Amino acid sequence: MARLIGYDWPGNVRELENAVGRAVALGSGSMLHVGDLPSNLQYGSGERIPQSDELLPLDELERRAILRALREAGGDKLAAARLLGIGKTTLYRKLKQYEAASNALPN
Repeated sequence: MARLIGYDWPGNVRELENAVGRAVALGSGSMLHVGDLPSNLQYGSGERIPQSDELLPLDELERRAILRALREAGGDKLAAARLLGIGKTTLYRKLKQYEAASNALPN
């Protein structure tokens, strides 16, 4: 809910309706999760881009690569997995880890 409420919705109600409809269609189970939402709602756009010589932990580089692939694929998780050369199961597992980590953060 926080992601839906916090989003600007430049496309207004139609964009909201499409985002929720897509999440329902792609979701697994009776409850929607952040990973079911389109990528522009899953992840903030304010991520800082590292300098070319900046060292980052491997797990952070992996997370950023996955998020970028999702953006490039327009939220299509199977296409993002193909872009990354990983299986869809691996991508779903990673997204679940990121969701669990973000849910553990205080609001």
